[in-house]
Amino acid sequence: MKKKFSLDDELEFIPFKTEGNKIYVNYYRDEIQAGFPSPADDFIEQKLSLDERYLSHPDSTYLVRVKGNSMSPTLLEKDILIVRSDVDLTQNKIAIVSINKAAFTVKRIDINKKQLIPDNQSFSKIPIGENDTLRYLGVVIAVFRDL
Repeated sequence: MKKKFSLDDELEFIPFKTEGNKIYVNYYRDEIQAGFPSPADDFIEQKLSLDERYLSHPDSTYLVRVKGNSMSPTLLEKDILIVRSDVDLTQNKIAIVSINKAAFTVKRIDINKKQLIPDNQSFSKIPIGENDTLRYLGVVIAVFRDL
């Protein structure tokens, strides 16, 4: 099990086990209609392991819980983020970053304009200056949310 640590007031690290049996659940490959369903569509069932899908690289994977609303409506308070440190940081990705050794935060990256962008319009963009040091924990690859 990975060590638990606090990133800042905005994020909380969540440990997960890397040993043990995998659990497989039924997975229906066809997309589900959010409008009017077609009765002619057949579902094709197969098995899917969520840990194989989302935790396939445990040494470079972190789970963090969102605190705050700077990334709303994309990320909400108490969402669990799956973060991978081995995924390249590219334009418009959501990532866990720190500027000049400040606390880590989750923001969208605008590499071209050199800024961190909160998805919540009531928060300000954070410029990344030429002399600033950007530390990068990883890219958010998935979100789990209780309904």
